[in-house]
Amino acid sequence: MPEKAEYKMFVIKEIISYCSYCKEIRINRAKSASAPERGTSGACCFTAASSYIKLYALLLIISAAAFILSACNPVLALNPRYSYTSFSLDLGESIPYSIEEYIDFDRLSAEDAAFVRENTEILYDGKPANEKFMAEPGDHSVTIMYCGHQYRNYQIEITDKEAPVIKVVKNIYTFMGIPPEDVDPESMFTVSDNSGKCEIKISETEVDYTKAGKYPVTAVATDASGNSSKAKAYVIVQKPKYGAVGTYVFVSIAKQHLTYFVDGKVAMDCPVVTGNAGNHNTPTGTFHLIYKSRNLVLKGSNDDGSKYASHVNYWMAFLGSSYGLHDASWRSTFGGKIYQGNGSHGCVNMPIPAAAELFGMLEPGTPILIY
Repeated sequence: MPEKAEYKMFVIKEIISYCSYCKEIRINRAKSASAPERGTSGACCFTAASSYIKLYALLLIISAAAFILSACNPVLALNPRYSYTSFSLDLGESIPYSIEEYIDFDRLSAEDAAFVRENTEILYDGKPANEKFMAEPGDHSVTIMYCGHQYRNYQIEITDKEAPVIKVVKNIYTFMGIPPEDVDPESMFTVSDNSGKCEIKISETEVDYTKAGKYPVTAVATDASGNSSKAKAYVIVQKPKYGAVGTYVFVSIAKQHLTYFVDGKVAMDCPVVTGNAGNHNTPTGTFHLIYKSRNLVLKGSNDDGSKYASHVNYWMAFLGSSYGLHDASWRSTFGGKIYQGNGSHGCVNMPIPAAAELFGMLEPGTPILIY
């Protein structure tokens, strides 16, 4: 081993030297340091060691101070209500999304409160919470993030104990002979639920559309949590007749008159010309509006074999595509006995204004009674 061994450490422009020969620690303020000659007198080992310890302690104090300053954020205190880590809510109850709900700001200075508000975030199921979210039934989490770290996590169970609200809007009046598919039972009810999601099942198994009578229709509404409610409405099947309850068109062959009823009350009426009696009779019975269309050309053959092509503005079919209610611009008069010698080819001819009015009101499926 060399007679002299030297190790140097530079700390705040001071040089600490250690001589392995004399076992001395020396502090030199020169820009460079060299190991003392053997036997050279200088600062005592105790004094040098004491200075080194002081420097080391100073470094520890500086480091600790820096750490304390970096971690010296305001201490949060929870409102007593949120001292627990789990709680239950009914669906529809508000889940707080504001930090003021969770933290007791009365314990903070104005400066600390501003810091907390700026550096705190509420997460709902891992996503930023706001007043617009709608919690669904089930298990959820609310997390308070403070300065980028999780401060508190809550487990929330949301339960739905409220049954759907189902109301009867109307009873349906129909007629013997009207196809069941033309009756819309769902239109008889409205359903609402606090969850926004609801399934409705309607049973009309007791309805006999071929026989006059009053028949119950039952609706059951069930939400995702299994809550359910029931309601009952009625389908009233009637014999076809003028003045019956409901919404329908009634055409009287004998009176050559058309009447449109809405909820049993006359909405409009007009004289008509039906099919020529004897060879082009208008079909009688219970029908319904199949479809309606604008600006068609009706084509066919006259009794003498000649062809005809008649333009109509308003077409309302009730039997296939061959029979319908429509305007007849080629006629100047309607009603009376016209149909007994100068009737139509089977359709129901109407004045243009009346056809336009009825066209605007009729919906597919509306019963059309011709008797």
